[in-house]
Amino acid sequence: MTDKDYKQYTKDARKGIKGEAFFESLIVEHAIPHRIARHNDLGVDFLCEWISGDRPTGLLFSVQIKTTTYSTIKTQFKELSKLNGLNKYKLSGAQKVDDRTLNYWKGLGIPAFLFYIIEDSSKSINDLECFYKRYTPLLDGHSKPEDESGTLAFYRVNEGATFLAFSDSEQEIGGFARDLIIDYFRLSYSKGHVIPLTPSKFGFWPFENKHNSDSLIYFRDFLQWYKKAIKDTCEQTTALLANLPNQE
Repeated sequence: MTDKDYKQYTKDARKGIKGEAFFESLIVEHAIPHRIARHNDLGVDFLCEWISGDRPTGLLFSVQIKTTTYSTIKTQFKELSKLNGLNKYKLSGAQKVDDRTLNYWKGLGIPAFLFYIIEDSSKSINDLECFYKRYTPLLDGHSKPEDESGTLAFYRVNEGATFLAFSDSEQEIGGFARDLIIDYFRLSYSKGHVIPLTPSKFGFWPFENKHNSDSLIYFRDFLQWYKKAIKDTCEQTTALLANLPNQE
């Protein structure tokens, strides 16, 4: 390795470490981040478990971190999302996750997110901004064109050192938590895993009308997508229970 290559490697390594540390400092108030050792990195930098208050929920998700600067990434505001309440952006220059990594994520079977940490090095005190893109739509086979694009459908998820777990922190609705629970349910149901769609399941409910028992209004689309898988699971469960010996 030449001296020039070594200096570039060192610079990139420092940048990556800074980005991962910043992500960890953001997410730690809302999830338990488990860092994956670099030599075991197969496209996942963190495995995280969401927490509700002080209670782990058992809701796991994978994270890949990309750290860069505004000299290589250009952000363009697109709209305020009506679904999660976060600002939606196009990140020109962002790289799409490769097929090998996508296949690995499919095997994991948990929601997957790509995070971009972008550093503004033009200021005397470097500012860091955090954006994420949902990759679960590419894992369950129901993606839209913007999901398949490497540059579209990114959401800014920090205000300084604060992670926007909820777009409305007082009511605890929207934000990253909304996308996480939607992706968890849709990925589970795509495999025929029937999970109660209720606030009591995980201890948090990032939707309006928290006491509305008609939770299906938030999940109607993917319940329709996976109707056959859900039906097969129910039929197999019914048959299994019918064949259990009578204990009375």
